[in-house]
Amino acid sequence: MGNSRKVDWDAQEFTEVRPGIFGATVHTPQLTATLYRYGPGSAWEEHQHPQDQVTTVMMGAVDFVVDGQPVRLTAGQTATLPGGTPHSATVPAGGMAITINVLTHREQAPRA
Repeated sequence: MGNSRKVDWDAQEFTEVRPGIFGATVHTPQLTATLYRYGPGSAWEEHQHPQDQVTTVMMGAVDFVVDGQPVRLTAGQTATLPGGTPHSATVPAGGMAITINVLTHREQAPRA
């Protein structure tokens, strides 16, 4: 199996990356995967990065703004964002959410 491994997200160390948003990251030479746990009303400000991103909502709902357009994703739905696309994310005030974000190659792992 080479360098493959099983990841138990519950056994990973989660770090608060934004108020109310906790993330744990797995990094390989080609991909970065981060599981985020969002508290009610938590938000990620608009940002962009050169890496392509695929985000799947595993639980709850997330209100994204992608390149100026609002997009609500609910459990089981996925968004694909080409590198350089401005985007933000907000969890509705009454709910919580879990997402898994996969990004293409980075020189080094992000903070979470």
